[in-house]
Amino acid sequence: MAKETNTNTLTIDDEVIDINTLSDESKLYLDHLLDIEKQLTKLTFKSQQLRTAKTAFLSMFNNSRNNKQKE
Repeated sequence: MAKETNTNTLTIDDEVIDINTLSDESKLYLDHLLDIEKQLTKLTFKSQQLRTAKTAFLSMFNNSRNNKQKE
């Protein structure tokens, strides 16, 4: 989506954009886009953690049922 090439330019859809030339409205939208990208990254990370935790708890649940059946 967006890739910062240095402190004053940004590449979006293969177009290098000088941030200093953007209107205040465009800068606001850019801030939203950058924040959304960060949130999506965090959510992906959290989702990976939760899927792993779910797998672990399912395994522990199944093991506990198997142990109960052996008694």
